[in-house]
Amino acid sequence: MNNKLLSSIGVVALAIAAFYFATAGKDYQALKKQLKVSYILHNPDKPLPEFSLLDHNRQLFDNTHLKEGWSLLLFMYTHCPDICPTELFDMSRLKNLMEEDKTASMPSVVVITFDSLRDTPEVMKEYITHFDKDFIGVSGDQAQIDRLIKPFGAYYERVIYDEKGKPVILKASDELPKDALEKGYIINHTAWIYLINPEGEIFAGFPSPHKPSAMVQDIKLMMDY
Repeated sequence: MNNKLLSSIGVVALAIAAFYFATAGKDYQALKKQLKVSYILHNPDKPLPEFSLLDHNRQLFDNTHLKEGWSLLLFMYTHCPDICPTELFDMSRLKNLMEEDKTASMPSVVVITFDSLRDTPEVMKEYITHFDKDFIGVSGDQAQIDRLIKPFGAYYERVIYDEKGKPVILKASDELPKDALEKGYIINHTAWIYLINPEGEIFAGFPSPHKPSAMVQDIKLMMDY
């Protein structure tokens, strides 16, 4: 991912985050002062849209599955060369640290693909469970994934190359050329990790780069609040 594109995506993510900070509930001031690497994004007036996707075992994955306790949710794609495997490694490290701590339970880790065209449930299962057998990979209808992405402030764009090797940026809503699968493409994207509360609402966000040891303390504070 080139620096210019990364900077643009970062600006978009921070702008959306700033909007959340301005509209989020005002009862978290004491909690916010204690957090080191996360931001409270909770706004019960902005619930997640209803969605119906598939987990990596091809079982239904919908809003109810985010109401079974606390969850850590991230968006990625399996062809990602660097950011995504780093995020998943960080989640594996975080889980180990939480288990060593023994004072709080590790939230479920839910990984939703930006790229359902290539990331079928079977592909997600092989990739995601390589990092941890308990992580849940999610794929399904791209339109539903795109609708779900919006309230998180997440962003992605596809990059293909023309006949001269020049990169061409396609927005999420742009149609991919018919030969895109054959020629391949990359996806530039935001890399936040989100904490979802037991009501299935966005509660907080962790911008990259992620620091698992510091995340442990923030997560414990928020789950105990």
